[in-house]
Amino acid sequence: MTDAPEPAEPSLDIDRHLKYWRMCLQAPLPIHYLSNDGNRMALAYFIINSIAILTPPPLSASSSSSSPNPEQQQPTPPRRKQPLIPPEDRPRLRQWVLSHQQPGGGFASTPTLLFPAAEKGPSSAGWEGETGGAEEGGEEDDREGACAAGLANLAATLFALQLLALLADEGDEAGAFAGVDRARTLRWLRRLQRDDGSFGEVLKRLPRVGWFIGGGYDMRYCYLAASIRWMLRGDVREGEPGWVGDFDTEGLARYISRSQTYDGGFAGSSAEEPHAGYAYCAIGALSLLDRPLHNSTAAYSSAVLHSGIRDVPGLLHWLASRQFIYLEPSTVDDEEEEEDNFLLPQSLADLTLSENGRHVACNGRCNKVADTCYTWWVGAALANLGHRDLLDWTSSRRFLLEKMAHRIGGFGKHPGDPPDVYHACFGLTALAVMGEPGLSEVDSALAVPVSTVRVIEKARAALVERARDERRSLVTGALEMGLAMRGEKPSWLSAVGG
Repeated sequence: MTDAPEPAEPSLDIDRHLKYWRMCLQAPLPIHYLSNDGNRMALAYFIINSIAILTPPPLSASSSSSSPNPEQQQPTPPRRKQPLIPPEDRPRLRQWVLSHQQPGGGFASTPTLLFPAAEKGPSSAGWEGETGGAEEGGEEDDREGACAAGLANLAATLFALQLLALLADEGDEAGAFAGVDRARTLRWLRRLQRDDGSFGEVLKRLPRVGWFIGGGYDMRYCYLAASIRWMLRGDVREGEPGWVGDFDTEGLARYISRSQTYDGGFAGSSAEEPHAGYAYCAIGALSLLDRPLHNSTAAYSSAVLHSGIRDVPGLLHWLASRQFIYLEPSTVDDEEEEEDNFLLPQSLADLTLSENGRHVACNGRCNKVADTCYTWWVGAALANLGHRDLLDWTSSRRFLLEKMAHRIGGFGKHPGDPPDVYHACFGLTALAVMGEPGLSEVDSALAVPVSTVRVIEKARAALVERARDERRSLVTGALEMGLAMRGEKPSWLSAVGG
């Protein structure tokens, strides 16, 4: 009796997934998304980023040479002639994103939280644009009205910047951030940092109280702050045009370092339960603090990353331990059935990785069920640390494509679940960061295609140069006004040929 042949490796049906994302882009989302109305910027990012991953530019479709298993790569599909987002729609979508920018800096997450244009008279008369609050000494009613308008948050701001870069016009990548108020956003960002180095999510000035930083002690906010800083700040030095005070990067690094737990993972503090998503955010935030501003997608070694993690071997062990062999559900009574995708084996010895496991899943915490997105959080965290080889990618890929991919496209949270835009997006980013053929190469620290990171670099440089030009114009204008009032040129100006 001969052994049964090994099943063929699964392939990613790009056309099917594009149909799913086309439906998400062009048709109303299902009713269960109503509870996410306050997160529209995030939903837009999941949809448009996924489309960008599925439709790589011509040169990047076959450039994913970092796949751990090149012998299992499928042929790269031909580039599609008709883009899913037509060029004429991109300006309209960018304008929608820019409409969420708040007068005090940052972006709101939904149109229902925008500053009401019709009320920019009395209620915004005392608005202090640079700080996102009301000026001292204004009328009480005006101050409260202005405070209610500052509804920017960190997540929406990062998603907005990523969307602007993803939607940049071909040939005008430097104009991707046109309309972004760089200075006010960076000042707003600085005010969100607490004394211990951590970041909150939202900022508000309360009457008779002062500044209030809302949001818990969440490692995600640290990552979001570091990402926004890298995308907007640039290399402007103090005293130069375009200079904006920086937040305390050393304080942020110290806060992250203190949040590593006894078993090597990361949490909101060292006394809390570690989580794979927090580990990714801690690693990503540290790596972005000294990431090069130009040619940043090339390999580089982050000194802040390696000095900011107290126990690197412990972190690697903890991340690698998030993998386990996926066991098929057995036919048991409903009362005895475990969670869908985490069944206890007959013995603990069976709950270890081995070369015989066809499907390997990842969880976010010890003794928890698997989830599509944790293949991304774990895999990308390991990639940022330079140890993507610790992820059993062949078996993890099978798990995503055979157990989590849905027949209508997209990925569900658990096996058998319908697809949703969050898990469908991070299912794709996990595949892309590990070098799946036919997908755009994805930057593991910023969760967008590498080509989009290059757009961000150009757009940031254009914003900084624009700030310098505005400063020169102000100086020139003041000089011309002074000359007009004086009626003659000063001797020092004539001497230099002015």
